[in-house]
Amino acid sequence: MIFLSSDWEKKVNQEIENGFNAIINEIANVLRIFFFRVGLGFKKSWKNKKLFIGFFLSFLIPIATRIKSDYFLVDTKFYFKIIYFSTFIVPLFYMVIVSFIKNKEDKRNAEYRLAFEQLNFVGSDSKTPILKSFIEDKGTRIDEITFESMIPIETWKSYIPQLQTSLNISIISIEQGASKRIVIIKSMAGDAKIPKYLPWDDKYIEEQEGVVVVGQTFSGNIKIDLNKSPHILSAGETGSGKSVILRCILWQLLKQGAIAYMVDFKGGVEFGLEYEKVGQVITEVNAAEKLFKYLVDENAKRLKLLRESGSKNIGEYNKKFEGEELKRIIVVIDELAELMDKTGVDDETRAKLVRIEGYTSTLARLSRATGINLCIGVQRPDAKVITGQIKNNVPVRICGRFADSKASEIVLSNTKAKDLPEVKGRFLFKLGADTVQFQAFYFDDDKHFIPSKIFKVREAFKDNENKNNLIDEDSSENKTIENNTKETINLVKEKVEVNNEEKKTKVNIIKEDVEVKNDEISEKSKGEKFNNIGKFDYK
Repeated sequence: MIFLSSDWEKKVNQEIENGFNAIINEIANVLRIFFFRVGLGFKKSWKNKKLFIGFFLSFLIPIATRIKSDYFLVDTKFYFKIIYFSTFIVPLFYMVIVSFIKNKEDKRNAEYRLAFEQLNFVGSDSKTPILKSFIEDKGTRIDEITFESMIPIETWKSYIPQLQTSLNISIISIEQGASKRIVIIKSMAGDAKIPKYLPWDDKYIEEQEGVVVVGQTFSGNIKIDLNKSPHILSAGETGSGKSVILRCILWQLLKQGAIAYMVDFKGGVEFGLEYEKVGQVITEVNAAEKLFKYLVDENAKRLKLLRESGSKNIGEYNKKFEGEELKRIIVVIDELAELMDKTGVDDETRAKLVRIEGYTSTLARLSRATGINLCIGVQRPDAKVITGQIKNNVPVRICGRFADSKASEIVLSNTKAKDLPEVKGRFLFKLGADTVQFQAFYFDDDKHFIPSKIFKVREAFKDNENKNNLIDEDSSENKTIENNTKETINLVKEKVEVNNEEKKTKVNIIKEDVEVKNDEISEKSKGEKFNNIGKFDYK
């Protein structure tokens, strides 16, 4: 009997001990889950400023109860004391609540996991890829998605069509990461649409003088205000369309009444005979040197006029002197390397190229206010071609796709051009810190370049006095420029008459006309190059 009692007691004690251990384990599990949630909530709060601010605000509750502790502790009711001590763990409960909040990353993870499961896209471990990071670029709209999995990169690439449909993305590239398990996908969202073909239409021409449109992005047109950002660099590999952009910009400025010079050392092939009807096409080093020297001198004269008239820029000056406006001058350089690369040339040519480089740098630095704008094209960017002066003073960068990331780095100061889709006319636009992807207008010379339209514009701009300040390139055998220019600029300073009795001030600024006569232009040039061009002001 004693034996049975002893055995029964052991069983009871064992049951009690097991129950107690179970309770302890449950409490431990609850605490483990609780603090796991606290840690997860803190991790989410650390990435979200609003949630993190809420975490700090949650400390106000225990602080307030501590200040009013007498109210809770003096009262004899026991649950008041429980409430008092419970307030001190409110921040922990806040973190637990935050841990259950679904953020974008959680939703994105769930969407990807579901998409992979539907495709049965699993690795050798029978697990779907895990999202490691998602980097969104709102400018280019090219996202960088990093996954970790046991799936070979070859399998990833073979699944591109299925992945694009399932994930609702357009995949640009799939690359290996730092390890064999890491895969980096460059893609665009399925709803991110840029036209793949965008023909030019004159309806896009802006009414504001000096503002041009080069293409369209996701949200609208890409505009460049040359009054604020005076120079443009357009870079791209052969066939990318960089020269098409330059001609599109040139056309818009011609329609706005600008004066055009085009520099093309490839025999003027890029700018055909039709372009020679509306401006000068410079094809030789000698002519280019004279052109850029003239432009530097013209820039100095304009700066003097702005200073003496109290104008900050060409826009202010033209408002003050209606009828005697300074014309905008656009200089299009089809290939900058032809001006900057001095490899393999003789000493005389080298000296001329050095001077041209100096003139170009001067214009890039000093012509912001004077309305002399450089539009520069480059096919093979390197430090010798895009010098520090050019890079620092040409604010607008337009860049097509480059397989070489170094070329992208030189033009854009980032490697984003390497990730551009292989779509003809697709470019990146950078002004300041932002880089934006866009589709450039397709400007077809045969359809869109009509010199007669430019003649009509110039007729509308003509004043009673026709002025001509062209630098003409002789088309003779030696192709040199022979300019006998006579310039007479008489500036009569302000005359101020003050009448003390009437308290009135009269200010007169008289500026005599700038007369430039080009005496020696060959008959061939007249016939072939400037037929029907008319005369217009080059001030």
